[in-house]
Amino acid sequence: MESKFNKIDEVTQEVEFEIPYSELTNYFEKAYKKFQKKAEIPGFRKGKAPMNILKLKYGDLIEQSSLEDIANEIFRNYLMENDIKPISEGQLIDIDYEPKGHLQFKVKYEVFPEINLTKYKGIEITKTLRQVGNKEIDDEIKLLQYENSSYEDKDKVNGKEYLITVDLQELDENGIEIIGKKHNNLNFYLNSTELNEDLVKQFENIIKGEERVIYIPSDNGKTKKYRAFCHKIQKVNLPELNEDFFVKIYGENAPKTLEEFKGMIREDLEAFYKNLEERELKSNIISELIRINDVSVPNSITDKILDSYLEEIISRNPRRSLPEQFDEEEYRRTKRADAILEAKWYLIRDKIIELEKIEVNDDDLRQIIEEDSKKLNIPEDKLEKLYKESYEIKQKILDRKLIKFLTENSIIREIENTDHSLTS
Repeated sequence: MESKFNKIDEVTQEVEFEIPYSELTNYFEKAYKKFQKKAEIPGFRKGKAPMNILKLKYGDLIEQSSLEDIANEIFRNYLMENDIKPISEGQLIDIDYEPKGHLQFKVKYEVFPEINLTKYKGIEITKTLRQVGNKEIDDEIKLLQYENSSYEDKDKVNGKEYLITVDLQELDENGIEIIGKKHNNLNFYLNSTELNEDLVKQFENIIKGEERVIYIPSDNGKTKKYRAFCHKIQKVNLPELNEDFFVKIYGENAPKTLEEFKGMIREDLEAFYKNLEERELKSNIISELIRINDVSVPNSITDKILDSYLEEIISRNPRRSLPEQFDEEEYRRTKRADAILEAKWYLIRDKIIELEKIEVNDDDLRQIIEEDSKKLNIPEDKLEKLYKESYEIKQKILDRKLIKFLTENSIIREIENTDHSLTS
């Protein structure tokens, strides 16, 4: 038997085989015996037909039908002998058999790429600092009031505490409607901190059923022209800042005074901002590591990640299936770039863990058990057995330790946040 190895790229390999008929006879003999056990030939009991009759009657057919199994067995032996560990099933291609002559075939497969990290220590990362001031506290309280408001239908806007429902039709420079650019039933809370002040002025004193032309700035800095039709106006009645409202927000642990209420809001916002900063820092570290370390990604890993995206969609669907008219092919196409980035991080992550010998120990496990026991209100002893055997928990701990290591070994430049919205 002759074999020839071909390296197609960093993750794709191919091996060609040529086996003379003399080396195939043992494989064919196994195929004959397997067929013999099931063969039903007139004049003989099932499985008892003589081998010479089987070969004479079905020999060529048995040999042809066994070629794929033989190729797979030869390929498996080749992998074992050469200590090759593919990450995908081999793809059998270009199989050619000349009866009583030889068998030729190729197998293409993928392997993990050789990861040579350019740099993962001392990388420069930005971290956005978000301060909680009086404005942030007042805006959050206003948002909570709005979310717990009552509404009263009105015929005219007379101030800012109004919610209007309008239809917007985009117009061109000549005031002609642009087909396909109509948006119905859009709600605008005129006292929202996120609403453009100029737009609020354009809706001043608008009357139910009135139509007027307005101008809205777009993302590219230009202003678009619209015809706005107002078909609903509601007066927003904000709840008073009293103990009843505090209880509605915080339950039995609610504060008694406005100052105490503001203090709790501050604590919540500080915790929210801290979590936001940590997530942003982690995202920036990952993005920078992917940028400076070129890693080839096997298609099989990307496809598995795309499969996991689809499984997540299925798990959220009450019918445990993809939504009706869901275009899986288009979804895979549009999400492939995201899956490739995730695969790159997966490969870089594992390489750093290997290089730095980051491991999960009993103290790590104890810490996460204590945390989750309080969070989930489940006794620690019940979590302990489950967590010790959990692959997902191990990966969660490794992730946490890796990000801590990378953070401690990065150059972090802190910048002040200029956008105070909670979604920044």
